[in-house]
Amino acid sequence: MKKKKDENKIILKQWVRVFLLLAVIAIMVTSIFSIVKAVKPEAVSKKKLYDYNYNAGMNYKVYLKKNNFFTAPYLDMNRQYIASIIDHIEVETKYDFKSSEELDYNYNYSIVATARGLGEDSEGKKVDVWSKEYQLAPLETNSGTGKNFNIAKTINIDYNAYNQVLTDFRTQFGLSVDARVDVTLKLNITAGLKGSAEKTLQDSSEMSLQIPLLVQMVRIKPDYMNTGGDTIYGSITPENKINIPLVAIWTVVLIISLIVFVKLVKSLLAVTRKSEYILAVNKIMKEYGDIIAETHNMPDLNKYDIVNIKSFTDMVDIEEELHSPIIYFEIEENSKCVFLILNDKTAYRFLLKESEFDHFGNSNDKEDYHNQII
Repeated sequence: MKKKKDENKIILKQWVRVFLLLAVIAIMVTSIFSIVKAVKPEAVSKKKLYDYNYNAGMNYKVYLKKNNFFTAPYLDMNRQYIASIIDHIEVETKYDFKSSEELDYNYNYSIVATARGLGEDSEGKKVDVWSKEYQLAPLETNSGTGKNFNIAKTINIDYNAYNQVLTDFRTQFGLSVDARVDVTLKLNITAGLKGSAEKTLQDSSEMSLQIPLLVQMVRIKPDYMNTGGDTIYGSITPENKINIPLVAIWTVVLIISLIVFVKLVKSLLAVTRKSEYILAVNKIMKEYGDIIAETHNMPDLNKYDIVNIKSFTDMVDIEEELHSPIIYFEIEENSKCVFLILNDKTAYRFLLKESEFDHFGNSNDKEDYHNQII
């Protein structure tokens, strides 16, 4: 029973040491990471430079041909229109840009009309069968300094001209295609803080109106975001100084951790050998307890010729031949014991020591060793 308690106690100590070893490894990893970070600080950090936002819109009026039903010269936006009485469409494009800080900015824009003949692909999506761009407002470039700028441009769309182009296309090729003309403002902006050479804002955007063609009733569809914005950050590179106090502290922690690590590993190996030693003793006592006599006093071997036996099975063979009991004495608790057979002036001795158990041996090696001693 005592051996079993000793074995459980040692296994418990072993788990404690394993837990402490894992904790020390975690501290070592943290120390190494902290030292590297202190020697080489974070290269880049972010700083807010400015915010910007915009409001955009494409307002339009649909002017009518003379007819007996509508007396007003035009109809306002967001309605359905009879295609046959449309004369032209007046489109007013607006774009207002505002920044929280003064910027040096440059922007350019153009307005194009794209006539499209549309078919469907294998997935049912609308794709261009044919398209052609028409320049409505040539590329215009502006630059300046300030917190805001705005664009305002009014153009006229000859609805019937584009309708005729797509009518001719469908007639010539005999294709039943959907058709529309897209009126698009294309805008490019480059900007940076006032006086800075770094251009932190580079943006390209488009806003369009989609106007159906070859239909009896027309409903114009906007395709753009009315509002938007963003926050612009700049990169800051700090001085690459080594944090000497932090390096020193974590170096000390690392050295202490290494010392504790080595001690824990040695202690863990010793406990493991001791546990294996106790298991071996327990196995012998369990299998051969009926022929083993345990004594509290070590016999005086000075008057005997000592014969050292290599394995316990050889001791069992000698016991069977001589019919003399095997005497067991624990020399050092949980570390070293001796088995003796005394016959006339000869003492047959088998020593078992925990130091003989190799923790680094593989499981097969351990099994072979247990077979040898038992």
